[in-house]
Amino acid sequence: MHKGIIAYVALIVIIIILIYIETGFKFFSSPATTTVQATTSTIPANVSSNTTTTSSTLFACSNYDLYEVDFNSVVVQRCLWTGGPIGVWVAAGNSGTEHLTIIGSNNQTYVNETESYSCVTFFKNVTMPEQVYTVTFATGAGGGSCGPAIVKFNQTLVPPNVTYDYVYNGKFSSGSYTGWTVTGKGFGTAPINFTHANMVGCYQGAPWSNYNGTQFAASTYHCGTSSSPGNITSSPFLVNKPFLNFKIISPAQQNIYIAILYDGNSSIIAHYNTYNTSFGGNPESTLRNASIPLTSLAGKTVRIRIVQQSTDPQGFITATDFTMATTPNQYQGVLANLTIYNTT
Repeated sequence: MHKGIIAYVALIVIIIILIYIETGFKFFSSPATTTVQATTSTIPANVSSNTTTTSSTLFACSNYDLYEVDFNSVVVQRCLWTGGPIGVWVAAGNSGTEHLTIIGSNNQTYVNETESYSCVTFFKNVTMPEQVYTVTFATGAGGGSCGPAIVKFNQTLVPPNVTYDYVYNGKFSSGSYTGWTVTGKGFGTAPINFTHANMVGCYQGAPWSNYNGTQFAASTYHCGTSSSPGNITSSPFLVNKPFLNFKIISPAQQNIYIAILYDGNSSIIAHYNTYNTSFGGNPESTLRNASIPLTSLAGKTVRIRIVQQSTDPQGFITATDFTMATTPNQYQGVLANLTIYNTT
């Protein structure tokens, strides 16, 4: 009997050995598990990284900050929003430019923009329904300042009274008058896209020319309709360069001009005549380079005000590309009159 038991045990051992050889005991292994873990970049700040960082964590959109110090990087995160309007802030930081997209779980895109604001700047208010959102944030190749690139969400729907170190939304590249105060009907509710305007014929005589970017910035001439009075005033900014450069179309009229406001009052008033007959071409649709000296306001907080108080159908003004600069860039003969008031 003992010999039979021994033979039986030996047979089982042989069978087990054969199974091990064939399967390696895989039929005893646990079900496979998958762990999703955020990938991280170890490349130091200010070094081109060309990396994509994806986080598996679900954040709350209502109190959301995303920082990225590396250049040429893409960060992807998700956040949950309970619905309604929310404020979006961006900064390109040292990377020079940033690109932000916000896409809902319904596959609708709510933000898709590229900006070059170095420091944290209010971008826009966005109304989004309750759902999970995928936030993709891409940084540029360098050349900026102000530290890391940043995306911020919060529920502050009115931008604070911030003094910028540059002309905020000076090119109206957001396609809106965000950061500017509009008074009256003259400037409409939003700037006009140059490509669209040229396509549908929103010009007098010839298509718009000599412009940079995509937006009119500010125009009281809207697709052939008669002009209406109105003003548009920028956010406050600190004068840290000696000149304000921009592009403009304007007739020489007393009630159409560019003003620089200090302490709520006009400190500089500049009238232009881009219809100077010596220019030739199409003066009614060609933007001319213009400059305003800011040396008398160095270190002071000012605003730009574009003034159009004319009801003359030909009395419209278009201006764009407002930026502070170390040197002037003005078309000869475009300035009609410049008045600088004492600010001391």
